[in-house]
Amino acid sequence: MKRLAVTEFPSVPSDRFEEWTLLELASIHIFLWATSGLAIIGTIVGLILASASPESAEFITVGYFVAILAGLTVSAIKGSKAAKLKKSLGINWLPK
Repeated sequence: MKRLAVTEFPSVPSDRFEEWTLLELASIHIFLWATSGLAIIGTIVGLILASASPESAEFITVGYFVAILAGLTVSAIKGSKAAKLKKSLGINWLPK
């Protein structure tokens, strides 16, 4: 995505192209943090907090689940906006 240039899509206005790439990248980054990042960091933090306070384990599990769902929801919203913008601009690009 970062290697794409507006010159590859001459019919697309540069500001709209920039908006599309930013939405796509935001969606990708949020998805990666909500899945991999939260899985790694959240599991470590959850284990530390649960071992320090066993009675809070249920709260930590629910919070962890809510954080993952929130991240995936935000990622999906940004991805949908990017897809609509891509379609409206007529960008025909598939990742290699």
